[in-house]
Parts: sequence; C-alpha cells; structure tokens
Amino acid sequence: MDGGDRILYVRDPDDAAAPEPAALGAEGLTVDAVGGMQAGLDRLVSTHVDCVVSAQALPDGDGLTLLRRVRDLDGEFPFVLLASDGSERLASRAVAAGVTDYVPVDRDGDSDAVAERIAAASEPTDPEARVRELTEATEDVLWLISADWEELLFVNSAYSELFGQPERRLRAEPRAFLEAVHPGDRDRAAAAMARLADGEPQSIELRVNPDEGFQRHVLVQAEPIADRDGSIERFAGASRDITEQRARQRRLEEEQRTVESIFDALPDVLYTFDTAGYLLRWNDRLEAETGYDAGELEEMYVTDFVPDDEVERIADSFQAILEEGRSVTVESAFETADGERVPFEFTGGPLRDADGELRGVTGIGRNIADRRARRRRFEAVFDNTYQFTGLMSPDGTLLEVNETAAEFAGRPAAELVGQKLWDAYWFEPEETTREVAREAVATARGGEFFRDRITVQGADRDAIIDFSVRPVTDDRGEVDLLIPEGRDITRLAQREQQLRVTNRFLRHNIRNKLNTVRGHATLVADRDDDRLRSAGETIVEAADELNETAETARDVHELIGEEPDPRSVDLLVYLDRAVQAVEQGHPEAELSVRRPESGSVPVAGLASLHEALADLLELILSHANADRPTLHVEVQADDAILTITADDCALPAAEREVLTGDIELDQVRHAQGLGVWNVYWHVWYAGGSVDPLDDGVRVRLPPA
Repeated sequence: MDGGDRILYVRDPDDAAAPEPAALGAEGLTVDAVGGMQAGLDRLVSTHVDCVVSAQALPDGDGLTLLRRVRDLDGEFPFVLLASDGSERLASRAVAAGVTDYVPVDRDGDSDAVAERIAAASEPTDPEARVRELTEATEDVLWLISADWEELLFVNSAYSELFGQPERRLRAEPRAFLEAVHPGDRDRAAAAMARLADGEPQSIELRVNPDEGFQRHVLVQAEPIADRDGSIERFAGASRDITEQRARQRRLEEEQRTVESIFDALPDVLYTFDTAGYLLRWNDRLEAETGYDAGELEEMYVTDFVPDDEVERIADSFQAILEEGRSVTVESAFETADGERVPFEFTGGPLRDADGELRGVTGIGRNIADRRARRRRFEAVFDNTYQFTGLMSPDGTLLEVNETAAEFAGRPAAELVGQKLWDAYWFEPEETTREVAREAVATARGGEFFRDRITVQGADRDAIIDFSVRPVTDDRGEVDLLIPEGRDITRLAQREQQLRVTNRFLRHNIRNKLNTVRGHATLVADRDDDRLRSAGETIVEAADELNETAETARDVHELIGEEPDPRSVDLLVYLDRAVQAVEQGHPEAELSVRRPESGSVPVAGLASLHEALADLLELILSHANADRPTLHVEVQADDAILTITADDCALPAAEREVLTGDIELDQVRHAQGLGVWNVYWHVWYAGGSVDPLDDGVRVRLPPA
C-alpha cells in the first residue's frame, strides 16, 4: 500500500469486542472510523478510501450486509470483515458474498497481525487466489452453485474426502452430489433443493460417501443469493462433517436409555430435587407409590409428599443436605394421593455438577412397610416370651436383649447391650459360670449347639436356667449371629431334687421291707405243710417281682430325669445283648434272628437300648400262647427297622397303646408292667416309633 492510503473502519463504538481504531493503524495507513453501516456507506460514496474494514456487529446492521451493499457498488473493492465469533458458517457466507479477507479477532489478540492482513487486503491481488486461500483453511466443504444447478461456481478441496466423490464429477454435473448421498436421504435432499430455489435457507442432515458405506454424516446449510432486483442468481452453502458428533450423541442417548432403564427397574423410588425443593427428575416407582401423575409431580414441593406431622423433620433434613453437604437417612412416610400413609425410608445427598456446584438433592426412598411388620412380629415374639433371649455377634457381644432378661437383671436393655456375654450382670458373681458362658460362645461360633444347666444372678433372686447358645449361619454357611437363651427351671430343679430324695427313700424302704417279707416267706415255704409251702413260695415270687419292678422303676426314673441325648449305636450289637439276656432267663423259648449282610446297622439310640430291647422281647414272650414259644426277630438295614413277632401272640390293648404313646392311664385300665414303658421312653427319646402288629411289633429307629 502506498503512503497516505486510507481505510474506512466501520464499527459499533459500544462493542467492547471490536478492535480500537488505533490498533488497526500501520505505517503509511490512515484509519477513518465511523459508527454504523449507514454512516459507512455515506462516507464511502462521499470520500476517497482504499479499503473498507468492518466489524460484523454493527448498531444498525451487520458487516455481512454492508459487504453485500459494497459489492452492489463495486464487485472488487477491497473489503475486510472482522468477526469476533469466527464461525465457519459466517466465513462461508462472507466468501459467498465476495469478501476480500475474513479476519477472526478477539480483544486480547495480536493487533499487529490484524493490521498486516488489512494492509495486505488493500493490495491488488488475484481474487480467486484469495478466495482459495480462505476456503482451504477450513475442513468444511464450501460451495457456490448457479440458481439453475447447471454450473458449479466454486467448491473447495474438502469436498472429495467428505463426500467420497471426485471434484471433477461435481464440476461436470453439479447435481451429481446426489449420487454421494444415501439412497434413503436423496428425496429429502431434492426437496431441500426445491425449497432453496423458492428462496428458503436450508439446513439438513444427510448420510454421504458411498466409499465408506454412507457412514459419514454431514450438516448441509445453504442460502439463496439474490441480485439487485431480488432474483436468485446463485446458492452458497457449507457442509460440515458431524459423524463424530452424531456418534457421541448416539452413545449419549444409549447411555441415557441405559440409565433410565436402570432407574425404572429399581424397586425403590428415585428422586432429584432442585435447591428450591421442587422435583427435577424421578423414576416410575414414585408415581406408582404415591398415585400422583407426572403433571402433578412437576408442581410438588419436597414436603408435599409427607404427612403434616413429618413436614418439619423432612424440611430440616433437606436443609441439612444443602447447608452441610452430607447425606441424610430418615424414616418417615409417603402420604399418597388417596391420603394413605405408607412407611418409607428416605436417603438423600447433595447433587453437584461437573464444576462441583450444588444443583440440588438426589436420593432414594424405600418402602419399609414389610420391614416394620416383620420388626413388630419379631418384637412380639422376642419381647413377650417368658424365656431369657438375646442376639450376639460371633465374638459374644450382646446385640439385643429381650424384656424378660432385662427385667430379671433389673437393668435397662440398653445398659446390657454392647457387653460380652460373660461380663453381663447375670454372670458376674461366679467365675465358673463366666467360663461356661465363654465356652458356650466358642462352641456356637464353631457351628455347634451348646447347652448346659447353670445358676445366674438376678436383681431379686438367683435362678437355675436351662442355658443354650445356638449358631445362625449366613448364605455361605458362615456363623454371623449367636442366639443365647435361658429358661428358668429353678422350680423344676427343686422338684427333681425332691423326687430324687423321695425315690431313693422309697427304693431303700421297699427293698428292705421286701427282703423282710421274702425272708419270712422263705421260712413258711420250708414247712412240711403243703398249704403253707405253696403260700410261702407265692409270697417269695411276688416279692421278687416287686423288687424287679422297683429296679425297673429306678431305671425309668433315671432315664426320664436325665433327659438324655441319643447317640450313634450299632443296633445289631445291642440286639445281641438283649437276645442273650432273654435266652438265659427263658431257656424254654427259641429265638430266631435274621441279620442283614452289612454286619452293622448304625442308629440313633440311648446307651441302655439293650435293656429296652430285652424288655420288648420279654413282653412278646409273655403274650405268646405256647409252652415253648418261638420269637422271630428280623432287622432291615436300609430303613433301620426291627420286627419282633411270635406264633399265636396277641398284645393287650393297654400295652399296644403304651408303645404308640396313645394311652391315658386311669384306675381301671393300665399296662401290667413298667417294662413296656421302658421300651416306649427309649424309642421316644431316640426319635423313633413303635407300630403294633397282629402278632408282635415293628420298631423304627432313626439312622445315625
């Protein structure tokens, strides 16, 4: 530019983003600044200038409109457009309008570089070369086509790569770009061309590039360009590759659908409130639980969901989340659209955006009606049982104590919870009792049931309790809870003590008196008088039977009093001992025993099972109507069944009912001996059963 050359700078004086006139000055360059498009046009026609420089934002128009006005006056007059946004769309429109140079600027940019480009724009240059320089700087496809779509006026080199079609094909036939459009989009493209010809700017998304299977997505924006009389003479447009943008959008939509499906699949209510307390988002469960529809929910405040008596607590919790930035869990209730109160547990926490700014509160609500019902049932059983009951962790720490145990200790349950079992009030006085408690916890922690009889301390008295600790396992079979129980058996223990003393006294006195009776009866039996001898022998026999009955009564009493636990015993071994005892006492009888080939039959039984089996054999023999009776004994190993029968045997109804446990004793109807009761108790404690047969019995014992 020669010295003294002048530029006309058209701007908005109030636009802080536009460069100051002084920033555009260069050596030998004079800047004449005016404010507004009309002022610029007036100055241009009244004063000599060598170049027009215009900001895009003007108070009475814009730089692009000014450019078109200048082009109406002179198609090649140097014109530089300054744009603060630097958009590709604006650049393509400026090129289409014939701009000499398009310069994106910002307030803090390099003003010298801007001034140099303005100076260069004022120099005479090849217009096509300058346009090519501008358009090749973008990855977008920029194009100009005649209004009849017969002549391609301009297209930059980005076309071939984006559309997958040679540029020469488009130059030979401008409508050929439709061949590069997906067949499914061609009708839409043709319709957009028709609307463009009617003077309507178009923006349309198309799938293009057959070489890539039409996987490219482009956004095509086009505008009609009119001459002075308003006739459309060409179309200008830009096509931008938005493939990645669409791919990101699809991924975002898929993620959004996934998140929404997760939200809607949740069994709990999901909600998000803004900082003012109004709903932003929720899942379907909120509508299902409350009975409100979407339109109603959009207008509801956070406390509108709860009963009046819960409003203050919910409001305080909501405010705590906002002010303290912490999560809060509170049990309250939903009040449904029908006025029903449904127990819920609400959990909420702060919702923040990517910059950490608080946007509101998000959380979940869980229906706890079933949980509360289960809790009430648990408490009804737990606190209303007469037994001392609790819950412990595997290390023996008390987690729960029922009211019965707390009242016995005279302590509040809260004071007892948290202690080790052996340190709790009940076990304090005796170190021996404390050791039993430690042993019980260790045994149960190992997965075994523990039971013992101990004396514990109470607020008003000591008590003998039937003490036990039972393990509770989780889904993996690991012990995660222990249940301690204590049943007050103080009176029972005292009665047992009294019965033992009475039983010992009776056995001692009866045995002594029977010995006296037997001694005198023996003397009578030794007399020569037949009548006296017969009477003496009868008395001796009766005394022996009474003595034997007393011993059986002692055995049964000890069996019942000890409350024994069955153990694994070999049925064949115990049966052999019983058969041997009966054969010795009844040489006239024949016993036929059929054994399984296995060699052993392990069953659950008591240590004195052989005595009960002997009593059972004796019972069948006593009711066999034969001088030399034969007993048939058979053992089935698979089912642990023992069958005992005798020819011509019929058990009385009383004995049959004792063996099955169905008898009710009275003064008139009762079994004739204690042996049958001994059999019943042995089988009952083992968990078995006795089934009377027409000619005997069948005994079932549980396999060990």
